[in-house]
Amino acid sequence: MMKRAGAIVAASIISLGAHAAELSVMSVGAVRSAFADATGRWEKASGNKVAATFNPAGDVRKKLAAGQTADIVILPVESFAALEKDGAIVRGSVRDLGGVAMAAAVKKGAPVPDISTPDALKRTLIDAKSVTYMDPERGTSGKHFDETVLPRLGVRDAVRAKAKLGEGGYIAEKVAQGEVEIAFHNLTEILPVEGVTIVGLLPAELQRATIYSGAVMSSAKSPREAQALLDYLASPEGRKSFLDRGFTAP
Repeated sequence: MMKRAGAIVAASIISLGAHAAELSVMSVGAVRSAFADATGRWEKASGNKVAATFNPAGDVRKKLAAGQTADIVILPVESFAALEKDGAIVRGSVRDLGGVAMAAAVKKGAPVPDISTPDALKRTLIDAKSVTYMDPERGTSGKHFDETVLPRLGVRDAVRAKAKLGEGGYIAEKVAQGEVEIAFHNLTEILPVEGVTIVGLLPAELQRATIYSGAVMSSAKSPREAQALLDYLASPEGRKSFLDRGFTAP
């Protein structure tokens, strides 16, 4: 089945090669590393080019609300029902790319705290001198951490008082640089950061796996090529880039 799917994707790529396009993509930052790897192969095979920008989910939504457009938009999957209803994306074009769990990281060489249970995580948060997580107004992981995890543990005010909220990008870099003691972010946005040690995933009771998906925008200049790219990313070959970088199959 995988060989057949790969052949279908390869055929679609070859057929598009004679009509090279430059696709624009507005995407969340969580998929950056995997997306770049997979699209790099797709570009070489198809002759098409991909120009992508990466921002927190909240910022991408603001861009859409302001009327900015692209060929493809990548967001948490729950965002697309409203976008489809508003006619902003092509009906039936959504493709799931992968799921992401939240994890924690400390500076390489620092003691590794215990976050394996809710009680252990609570103690770690109380003991930490400083914490970083995404601004809940901007990032999906930060919203979950700030509005679900911290209140359930009863430490929201205490953690907020010593938190340095992330604005985008790889916020665990603050930990690597010694600015913050511990970071809580999507696993896929911690793995690329050098100089940190991954503590582990949040306890299952407090975990939220975010599914990231892509869709062709109704305003796309190259809708056919855009759909071909999404189909490739969701194929076994394209998805391998995501699975190799901390994603789970959606």
